[in-house]
Amino acid sequence: MYTSFNTKPCNLLLLVGLKGSGKTFTGSVLEKYLDVKFLRIESIFLEVLQREPELAGILLEQRGFQIVLEKLDDLAQSHSILCIESTGTAHTFPELLAALHQAFRVFMVHLITPPDTCINRVMTRDVSVHIPVSDHRLKEINERALLVDLPWDLEIDNSEFQDETAIVESVKRLLQPGTK
Repeated sequence: MYTSFNTKPCNLLLLVGLKGSGKTFTGSVLEKYLDVKFLRIESIFLEVLQREPELAGILLEQRGFQIVLEKLDDLAQSHSILCIESTGTAHTFPELLAALHQAFRVFMVHLITPPDTCINRVMTRDVSVHIPVSDHRLKEINERALLVDLPWDLEIDNSEFQDETAIVESVKRLLQPGTK
């Protein structure tokens, strides 16, 4: 279903957690302090929705995730470490994950944050850079995200936004040669 054409050696940090768990914050911190290029997936989906507002469900996922893969392929030409974010709840997420594993050395990073904290964060954040969701949809997504169980390479407790240094140091250790 999804195709990546990347052939360059490239590490990919996949930040997975509830909506509001701090994935964007963490990706921005990594981009700021490490040699990491952070690609925000939600921005891509917002662009797709603006161009094709009739898309929804699996068709929207397919269009958006294929664009994500194409952008990652391009970025891999000039960056050795990439980073993306996801709740891991999309219907076609397993297919996306398979394509990522074929093209990149994937590091699975789980952001752990209490659901109530996530809801509060979502309700107070800048909606212009995030896909808007109703309270009901937010709870539905986060209930599904709580069930996401992947082989985590790193777990970050983001109950309170962590000290940026702690995030950076834990990811540095993860990326050291021989850690995976």
